[in-house]
Amino acid sequence: MRRALLLLWLLLLPPGAPAADGPLERGDAAWKAGEIATALTDWGQALEAAQKTGEDAQITEASVRLAAAYRELGRVDSAAKALDLAGAHAPDDAARARVQIARGQLALARGDPDAAEKLLTGAFEAERALQDPGNAATAALSLGVARLARGHLALADEAFSAAATLSETLGDHRGRADALTDRGLVALRQGRLRDARDRVEAALALYKQVQDDVGRADAATDLAHVLQELGRDDLAATRYHAALEVARARQDLPRQATIQQDLGALAQRRGDAAEARARYTAAERAWTAAGRPAQSVSVALDRVLLDGGAPAALGAVRDRARDAGARRVQAEATLDLALALRRTDAAAARTAATQATKRADALDEAGLQWRAHYVTGLLARDAGDRPGALAALRQAVDQLERTRGDLDAQDARHFAFGHAAVYRALIDLLLGEGDDLGAFTYAERLQQDALPSGPPPAEGALARLDSEQAWVRDRLATAAAAHPDSEQTAALRERLAALHVAFAHQVDTLRAKDPDFDRRVRVAPEDLEALQAHLDPGVTVLQPIVFEDRLVLLVFRRDGLLARTVEVPGADVRKAIDLLARSLRAGLAARPEWTEHLCDQLGSWLLDPIAPQIAHTDVLVVSASGPFRQLPFGLLRTGGKWLVQEVAVAGVTHVGSLQERPTARDFHLQGPGLLLVGDPDGTLPGAEKEVEAIASDYPGADVLLRSAGTEAALEHAAPGKQAIHLATHGRIDPEEPARSHLVLAGPDGRLGYNEIPGLAPWLGSCRLVVLSACESGLPVHAKSTSPDDVIISINGLAAQFRRAGVETLVASLWRVDDESTRFLMVRFYEGLRQGFDIAHALQRAQQQVLAHPGWSHPWYWAGFVVVGDWR
Repeated sequence: MRRALLLLWLLLLPPGAPAADGPLERGDAAWKAGEIATALTDWGQALEAAQKTGEDAQITEASVRLAAAYRELGRVDSAAKALDLAGAHAPDDAARARVQIARGQLALARGDPDAAEKLLTGAFEAERALQDPGNAATAALSLGVARLARGHLALADEAFSAAATLSETLGDHRGRADALTDRGLVALRQGRLRDARDRVEAALALYKQVQDDVGRADAATDLAHVLQELGRDDLAATRYHAALEVARARQDLPRQATIQQDLGALAQRRGDAAEARARYTAAERAWTAAGRPAQSVSVALDRVLLDGGAPAALGAVRDRARDAGARRVQAEATLDLALALRRTDAAAARTAATQATKRADALDEAGLQWRAHYVTGLLARDAGDRPGALAALRQAVDQLERTRGDLDAQDARHFAFGHAAVYRALIDLLLGEGDDLGAFTYAERLQQDALPSGPPPAEGALARLDSEQAWVRDRLATAAAAHPDSEQTAALRERLAALHVAFAHQVDTLRAKDPDFDRRVRVAPEDLEALQAHLDPGVTVLQPIVFEDRLVLLVFRRDGLLARTVEVPGADVRKAIDLLARSLRAGLAARPEWTEHLCDQLGSWLLDPIAPQIAHTDVLVVSASGPFRQLPFGLLRTGGKWLVQEVAVAGVTHVGSLQERPTARDFHLQGPGLLLVGDPDGTLPGAEKEVEAIASDYPGADVLLRSAGTEAALEHAAPGKQAIHLATHGRIDPEEPARSHLVLAGPDGRLGYNEIPGLAPWLGSCRLVVLSACESGLPVHAKSTSPDDVIISINGLAAQFRRAGVETLVASLWRVDDESTRFLMVRFYEGLRQGFDIAHALQRAQQQVLAHPGWSHPWYWAGFVVVGDWR
């Protein structure tokens, strides 16, 4: 993606203004309204009047203003002449400093950031010596732009910070907003995308406060740049179009050119070549009309790439960028040239990549650096230099993870998805080297949307909360043993519940600030090796990874780790999963042959290549990410049979979660250890029958039916229970995920997503929660952009019970049928009573539904999945 540098041209106002409403003031008003041609006319009249009276100060002020107007209209030669006149009549050091600032801005307009930096550095020092904070802020802001154009990011941020401080001292919200916006651009270039977004959004708020529509349009454009870098193209496009309307209304050609180019990049990314070409043409015309043809060099690069990226054309753009001093575009063109030469001239490609890497390092831009390492890695792999390729690709991934670590969780997910090709290239190379363990490890690192398996690192706020939880837990144990029904015991239990909610919220906050949080609590390569010795010989762990051109199945067993490659386009795999999942969620059970075809197809890709391993498997544990999370593997078919007919299936959020349970712990459920809640709102008579049928097989079980199924009753009955069964409605709200909930009885009538972790004090003995509720296990992707909603959108309702301390969940992936669900659940608990583990009890129940007349379609039996410790 290319981003043109958006220069914020500032009109240098005099320290004082005449009282009369003359042509100078009329020009100021026209300028602020975006009527540049009118301002030019008025200021021209002001200059003529000043020349007649011979007032040097007025000649200087009018000339500086004229230079700004000429500059914006692309008439740089006329601007230079106006500044020569201003300099000749400048009456004092203050006026000369303002003229020098204007000369620096003109040098930027001409595409000469080196000269601009020299001029603006001197002007900034002069303004500080004159103790003129207003003009010093202007000089600092323009100096930062010059340094940004030269690729001196840290120095640019230093200048913008000075401008922000000076503006804040003056109470100048507009100037502070300008500085914040530009600091956002610096953070964007450095790969600190979260900081970039925060700064630009803060600038937007300030522009809104001072009712500066132009500033808001500029900040909206910069925010769109950040969103575009994150892969949030739809949101970015909305911002671009709004800013483009403002630029057109003001006849502001530079801004129009910048935004047209960015919209072209979005169109190019989504494959709309016609729109991209039209946008690039509009951008080039606007730059030319503005008198800044040198600025269009980055548009030329985009156009060449759109037309196929011929090496000769890329070389020409690289040379043009070098001559124009466009260092960043030069580095980008050099990288693109390296890729274009990859198949025809490997030596020249490597030379170009080396040059681009040096330029990227000199510019210190994260986006260029990771891409340079990535291209270098691909070229090294082509040349047979596998150690060099591994080193370069690891550098690329490390750079991406540092960038991703700056994001909230939702942005991180989009960012990781947009750059998954880099991870896959590294995984692919590790597989080729026979390093299946390394490949497995990087696959785990890429799996961004999984839950952490165990308690997060206890540090900072988490450490304090963890310590307080431990203290309250000890006090509660003592109080409950002596006086189980006392007010003190109840108060301690309530306090512990509040601490669990606070702890879960703190984890969400940390995860939002640091997407690597989950990865840091995951298994390391050496831990995977240690874990193998603890796996039961009958357990096979499967993690599928989709590449663009193939599918890789990573299989983890006690006797080793292996990889199987399936030659099938990744798009075909995703399409088949999506079609199958959509049809099942829609309840389309009328065409079993079509469903069987999709299940056969997926089985041929996901099961047949590992048939020898499955043949010796008792439980297949699936570590699913991406599209596989909506796929219950039990419905895959191989050899004309459903997988559930051969093997029990369980899911884990990531392979590292197996580490916390190195040895099997038998689960023996007895009646007094079971709590059943059914039809709490009176709309599910089938759920009531389900609960009564299960209870009849578990004497001593606690049962809460209809209006008795309140949250308070649940908390009262839950302590000491091994399993809790909730037969109710599950409500997922993708628009406002914080409103997602399970339906209960009572005034509130719901158990909210954020409330579920607070059940921990009452679930200390609970090993299993069964959510006999629609879509209770389905991860959803929220449309809301609020960071507070991110974790909800990723994990759904069932996962929250893990945070309340429950090891194992049984939940559904679609809206289930009442009758078949009741039949399945009764058989599931029957299996538990007979001594089957959780995975085999569910397998047995699903087999019985499958054999029932009229229920053979997977919609009736495959929707429920086991996640967690199945033993």
